[in-house]
Parts: sequence; C-alpha cells; structure tokens
Amino acid sequence: MKIFFKIFSMFTPRELGQCAGLFIVMVVGAMLEAIGIGAILPLISVMGQSDFLHEHLLLSEYLSCFGIYTHTQFVMSLSLLLVILYLLKNFYLAWQLRLQINFSITKQIQFSKDLLATYLAKPYHFHLDHNTATLLRNVNNGGNAIFTYILINTFQLLTEIITVATIWGMLICVDSFTAIIVAGAMGGLVYALIRTFRKRIEYAGDMKNNYAARYIQSVNQGLGGIKETKVMQKESFFLDDFVKNYEKYGLANQRFLFLNQLPRMIIESLVVSALLFLIVVKIAMGGNPMDIVPLLGVLALAAFRLMPSASRIVNTSNTIRFEMPLFEELYDELMAIKERKLNHRKFDFDKVSSLLPFLYQIRVDHIGFHYPDVTEDVLFDVSFSVPKGSYVGIIGSSGAGKTTFVDILLGLLVPTRGKIFVDDVDVYQDVRAWQANIAYVPQSIYLIDATIRENVALGEASNEIDDVRVYKALAMAELDEFVSSQPLGVQTMVGERGVKLSGGQRQRIGIARALYQQPKVLILDEATSALDTETEKSITSTILKFKGQITIISIAHRLSTLEECDFKVKFENGKAEILRS
Repeated sequence: MKIFFKIFSMFTPRELGQCAGLFIVMVVGAMLEAIGIGAILPLISVMGQSDFLHEHLLLSEYLSCFGIYTHTQFVMSLSLLLVILYLLKNFYLAWQLRLQINFSITKQIQFSKDLLATYLAKPYHFHLDHNTATLLRNVNNGGNAIFTYILINTFQLLTEIITVATIWGMLICVDSFTAIIVAGAMGGLVYALIRTFRKRIEYAGDMKNNYAARYIQSVNQGLGGIKETKVMQKESFFLDDFVKNYEKYGLANQRFLFLNQLPRMIIESLVVSALLFLIVVKIAMGGNPMDIVPLLGVLALAAFRLMPSASRIVNTSNTIRFEMPLFEELYDELMAIKERKLNHRKFDFDKVSSLLPFLYQIRVDHIGFHYPDVTEDVLFDVSFSVPKGSYVGIIGSSGAGKTTFVDILLGLLVPTRGKIFVDDVDVYQDVRAWQANIAYVPQSIYLIDATIRENVALGEASNEIDDVRVYKALAMAELDEFVSSQPLGVQTMVGERGVKLSGGQRQRIGIARALYQQPKVLILDEATSALDTETEKSITSTILKFKGQITIISIAHRLSTLEECDFKVKFENGKAEILRS
C-alpha cells in the first residue's frame, strides 16, 4: 500500500482524475473478460442437458416468441450471442489498449519534458555535482519506467485482482467447495511467489538502475573525446569499460526476465496438478466420473483463464518492484514537478523581462563564497569596480579563485556574502536580465554538429536567425574570409564539437557567437590559452578592436595577452588585489 500511495502522490488532482478515468475503463475491461468466461459456463452446462427446455417451461415459452423451439436451436442461439459478446468485448479491449498506450506515451513525453526543464533550471552547482550520464538516463528512461512499467502495471495489477475475484465468484455458484479450495490455493501460491522473489527483484532493479548510468557514461566518455581516444590508443579501455558495465546491466535484466517468467511455469504446473487432484478426490468421495465431466470442463476453463491472471499479478508486482529504484531516485523531482503544476509555475527560459541598464560601472562589493557542503571559503571579501567600456584583466595562479569569481559574475553562482551591483542595482534581483547583457567566450568552445550559421546564432530557430548580424559578427571576429572560401559559406558543417575546424577557427566562431548577441559585457575565460602564440596574438588583436565599445573582462595566464588592459585584478588565495600600470 505504501508503494501505491507514493505512486499516486506524484499526481495533481486533475491528473488523478485522468488516472481514475483510465482505471475505470480498465476495470470495465476486466469485468468484460470475466463475463466472457462466465458466459461460456452456462453454455457448457446447457449443452450437456438435452431436456433443459422441458425442465424450464417458462423459459421455453419465452424463447418460442423468437422462433426457438428445440434444444439445438437454443444452443445455436446461445453460441451466436456468445460470438457477438466476444466481438464487442474485444473491440472494447482494443479501444482500451489504445487509450492505455496514448495515456502512457503522452505522460512519458510530458514527464521527460518537465524533467529536462527541471535539470536545465537547476543552479549551476547542481550540474557540478551530477554526472551528465545519470541525468541523461533519467530523462530517457524515467518516463517509460514510471508510466508504463509502474503506473500502467499498477492498474493492471488491480484489474487482474478484480478479474480473478469475479471469476472466483462465478465458481462459487457452480461449486462452492471447489471454489474455496481454488481461491485458497491460488491466493497462497501468488503471495508466496511474490514474497519469495521480492528481494531478488529489488536487487536486480538496483543493479539495472546503477549500471544503466555507468554504461551511458562509458559511451559518452569514449566517443566524446574520440580524438584523444584514438591518438592515445585507448579504444580498448573505453570498450572494456562499456562491456563491463553493460554486461552487469544485462545481467540485471536477465535475472529479472528469468525470475519474472518462472512464476508462470510454477503456477501452471501446480494448477494442472490441483485439477487432477480434485478429480481424484471427487471420485474417491464416491462421485461418478461421468458426472464430473461438466464440472471438470467448467473448472478447466476457469483455471486456464485464472492462470494467466495469476501470472500477470505476480509479473506486474515484480515489474513494479524492479523499476522502483529509479522511481525512488526521481521521487523528489516528481513532487517538485507536481508542486509547480499546482502553483501554475512554468519554465520560461526565453523570456527576459527587460535588459538590465548598464550606463556607468560594475561594482563588486565584498564578495565571499564557498561551495555547498564545503565550509572553507574560496573567495574572501573581493571588492573592485569596472567602469563601462574598460578592459580588465583577471590574473592569478590555478586555484586562486579566478574561475569561481567569473562564475559569480556570470550569474551562475550566488555569493555567500556580498553583492554585485550594476549602476547600483543588485544583479541577483533579476539574474536573467543581467545575463542578457553578457557574452561569454570559454577556453573550449562548445560547437554543435551544425552549420557555421547555426553555431554563431546558437539556440535560435533557423527561420529566426538574423543573417545580417551573423555576417557582421563573422567579419568582426575576422572569420569572413575563411567562410567566403568555403563552397557552402555559412552553411558549411563544422562537425561534432567542431572537429572539421582548427583551434583558432573554433575560437573565432566562439567570439562571433558572443558578438552576435550584441553584448554590453564580454567575458573571456582563458579564451586563447590553448592556442599557439601567433593565433593567440591574432585573436587578442581582434578582441582589442572592441576596447572602449564593450566592457571586456578577460581571465588569462599569459600576461602578454593583457598588455592593453586598463588595469588588472590579481587573485591570490581567494583575495583580490588591484594592479594598475
């Protein structure tokens, strides 16, 4: 019951209503299944009683109004009605199946969308602490696990219980003693099977959940750095790592599939044995073997319908257990999504209320910072001002706090103490409005497997790209000649992560991308440190053209790239010192 409560607690009242509607549809389907079995029982009984109409004169008189006078006509009419009933039942079940699939797929898509939106909206430090492979697994597999394997199976479990109970009720009308024996034996058997395999199923589910993320990580790492992988001849390492994790993932699925199929064989063997045992008992108690035949037919028919139901009860219960580890891992996110729906909060990533005005200066006021769950400060009381249009260099040794400070300036991290003001306005009052002023060029430019045009205007739909701005940005980044030399121009594909371009070309596309945004502030995070000296000088010369037009804040290891700075800020042990020429 605790599991069921947790499953249904993730839904809003409206979604619970949808679930209730689907469940009612499935219950009706289960009842029709039971009625289908129940309808055969009278037919079997009547077929063995040639004098049935003579013994039921009122029924015979009523049937005569429809032209039914003989036992044969009566049996044929019942058979025709049974055919019609089964056709209607199966039409309904087909519609029910389509409804189930539509419901499941719709919810999966919505959940994956909501979960990805949640991850995208998470603070930057969340992504520092979580592996991308795990998040990818959750987005890809979470919806299917929750809505197909858990929710639909929960409904299936409940409806199968209803079906079994209905058939059992019909058996009571035929032979109460036998029905009680069957119910007790089958109920005890199902319960014993669920209890027996529960721990093993849960363990297999944990294995599958863990190693699904690990083998995805192996693929991401091996193919993500394919150049280094091949040069360093590490193909075998990544392949072995993938195989090791995928084999364990496969082993978990293998265990589950075996354990999930085994109950069917056990149930079938025991039910058939029980039927034969009942025959022996009936005969031993003095029953006539010929008199037992109709009862045996009824019991066999019921048993062969009950066996799949009993198997499905065990299988669905096992499947729910198998997928629960992923559900438990995602439960907090599911509840957060529910709360957001109840409060009618939507993620609107593209909407910026207004551009934060920037007329005079950026003022860093006594900034201090430490990462979550870490008591030691990374930054201590950092204060300085950056006048609009100035060129500021950020220098310092590795681990001095430069990158952390820039992440704060970008609005990715929130300082634990102090504030950053733009014209006396706290940027954290509306971070996205502040970020709309900023363009960022990192050391390693992220390029998508698309055209130069689409990379410069990253994140914009193809029909919304401003081509005039694209060409202008490429010219400002001194990439226009290269683009013009390509047969396809701006439609030239760059390859995955820009593998078809040189390091300098990738950096210039990064600069062009930044300039396409028409920023007021350009932040360069060691944007030239991975380049050769000549290329670095060329790109530095390009950047200097914007001095006075755009406020430039540049992190660099090599002081030669910062010779034209208005002033430098040196970070050392989390503290900042202003260095003026």
